[in-house]
Amino acid sequence: MYTPPPQPPPVDPEVIEMLASLQEPGEPDLVAELVTLFLRDTPERLRDLQARPLDAGHASRVAHAVKGSAGNLGATQLQDLASALEQAGHRGDSADALARLADAIDVEFAHVAAHLEALLAKRAHGAE
Repeated sequence: MYTPPPQPPPVDPEVIEMLASLQEPGEPDLVAELVTLFLRDTPERLRDLQARPLDAGHASRVAHAVKGSAGNLGATQLQDLASALEQAGHRGDSADALARLADAIDVEFAHVAAHLEALLAKRAHGAE
């Protein structure tokens, strides 16, 4: 019986560890602050990608912002999808192609958000 290989987590734990290593004693939890900002700001950006038909230029700008914030937290699959949408917008790909990428970004963001919310809960309870 075939067992598919395990999927990597939606967020690279090494990136989170690197961010945690930047924590200054006595300062607010840097990782929690970055994750909270990402979880607060990204859904608003993704709502901009729900318009149909998508404007290629606007989609590129939104995707660029999502790509950067996803990359900062190690959400590499989300970063890759946002990069693909950014490039598709620059090329002027069809509205259907842009919409498919925007939908894939929504799905991946849901995985990333669930992972990051669990991470926040662990950090709030003192575990890492």
